[in-house]
Order: sequence, then structure tokens, then C-alpha cells
Amino acid sequence: MRVSWLIPVRDRRHWLAEAVNSALMDSGPDDEILVIDDGSQDRPEQVLPADRKVQLLRQPPQGIVAALERGRREARGEFLARLDSDDRSLPGRLDGQVRMLQRDPAVVAVGGRACFHPDQSLPGRGMRHYMAWINGLSEPMKEILVECPLIHPAVMARAEAVEAAGGYRLTDMPEDYELWLRLAERGGRLANLERDVVWIRDHGDRLTRTDPRYSLAAFRRARMQWTKSSLLKPGQRVVVWGGGRTGRPWIRWLIEQKVDVCAVLDLKSGGTRQGVPVLPTEEVSVLDFDLLLVAVGARGARGLIRGILAERRPELREGRDWWAVA
Repeated sequence: MRVSWLIPVRDRRHWLAEAVNSALMDSGPDDEILVIDDGSQDRPEQVLPADRKVQLLRQPPQGIVAALERGRREARGEFLARLDSDDRSLPGRLDGQVRMLQRDPAVVAVGGRACFHPDQSLPGRGMRHYMAWINGLSEPMKEILVECPLIHPAVMARAEAVEAAGGYRLTDMPEDYELWLRLAERGGRLANLERDVVWIRDHGDRLTRTDPRYSLAAFRRARMQWTKSSLLKPGQRVVVWGGGRTGRPWIRWLIEQKVDVCAVLDLKSGGTRQGVPVLPTEEVSVLDFDLLLVAVGARGARGLIRGILAERRPELREGRDWWAVA
């Protein structure tokens, strides 16, 4: 079997048929659509289309992670395609993602651009910035420590890679981002199609708005956990570019991890940040270090720093010698 769709649902029957039909329209004869009912009270089976590809799996209300794992265990496809019950897949998504995964064995998960539609009011500024960022992200591996670089309902992943990484896990962090980081930690590459693949309905009841596992603090925990397990090595000399609101938590955390933070680079140089000397950003040309973390939050700043590093330290490769973090 080629693709298994995973569509968890709880009390979303008013949108569910639209989501399932969008998956059906984009599916081939060797695909299946698994709808996992996580304890719904509104009888979602009544709105499901009568099609042999569609299967309804039931379980008591246990949450999205348990629902995804139930679907993943039942799935027979080589690839797992995600979709939320309140969103729609866009035509051509499936074939485009399958082709990318078949063409490049190093890619373990592929997303794409999203069309974002607030249900009532306009989305907040943070969400607007995130959607603009994700829709312009052609190389998600480079900015995996900035934000979640793949939108969950837009993703297709290799089933064997997800299995090898341990599947979805219930933690105090967002289940999708935590999984993408584990896939990357095992050497897998994340990619994005440069096309719209999903229509996302934003509303006040989305888990990303109501569950503490999707808070800013939870995302930062995930990033720091991956940095510790994948980037930090004994005896490293680390430089943090950015001593402001974005950089301070990273400086503090690195010191707690007993990392040698040898300098902070900032436009406001002089003095110290938590005992670390703050140097002018021009010093990046001569500083000797093993790892550079660029922790700046101002819009457009990362692009400017990327250009500075390309000019002054061309030997440093992004995603190896330096990483953007948030």
C-alpha cells in the first residue's frame, strides 16, 4: 500500500466530511484513509463517505497522541499523510510529496505551504508571522531550532522512519515538533514542497490555542533538548549572537548545562550577560569558537546575519557550525 492518511477526530463532524473528501479526491487506488475517533459524542460515522478506502477506528477519549498512535499501528502504507479533521488537503499534494520521498531517500518527512483561513476574526500577529515564515521556508533543516518547520496537517512521512524513531510520544512538548526533532536526530532530513498543500481552518478550539503543550515555553524546551542531544559536545566553545530577549534564555540555559559560553555578540556591546563578556558583532570575524547560536528575534535580522557570516566567515556552514535559534 502506498499512503495511509491519519485523521484523528473528536466532536468535529461538522467539518469532518470536508476533510475526508479532500483526502479521497487526492488519493490513488492503493491508498487508505484512517479516521480515528477519539471518543466523539457527535457520531462522526454518520458523515463519513461510503468508500472502501475510508476506515473508522474507535477508542475512548485519550488525546491526539494516542489517536495518532492507534492510527499509525493500524496503517499499512509505506507513507503516512497527516490531516486534521477541520482542515482540507489541496489537490496534487499527495503525488508531489510521494515523488519527493521516492526521489530522495534521505528525506524522511515532507510538508509544504499552507493556506490559512481564520474561522471568524483575523489571526494574531504571531500566527501571521509564523505562516509567512513557514510558507517561505524552502530548507527547513536550517531553521529547525527557530520554530516547528513542518505544519503537522501538511506532512507526509516515511512510516518506517517514524517507527524507528519511536512514533508519537506524549510529553510536555508539541507532539509533532518533538517527532520531527527525533527524526532529524537520527539523521533524517526534513523538506517542504514549494506549493500549497493544505487549507487550514483557524478557530478558538484548536489544540495549538488551548493546550499548554503548544506554549512558547514548550517549544523552547523541545529546541533546547535537541540542542543538548544533537549539538553540544564536551569542551566546546560556544558563542551566542544576541543578548536580548531571545538570547538571554539561551545564555542562561547553556551556562546551566556547564557549556563554555566564551562570548555574546550584540549591537549593544560592553559589560557582561550572566558573567559572559558582550562583544561587538564585528568580533565574529576573529573569534575562535566551535559553535555559534544566532539568537535574534527582530524580523529580518537572521537574514542580515546570514549575509554577514557568508562574507566574513565563509568557512562556517549553517546547520553545522552555526544555527539560528529562538
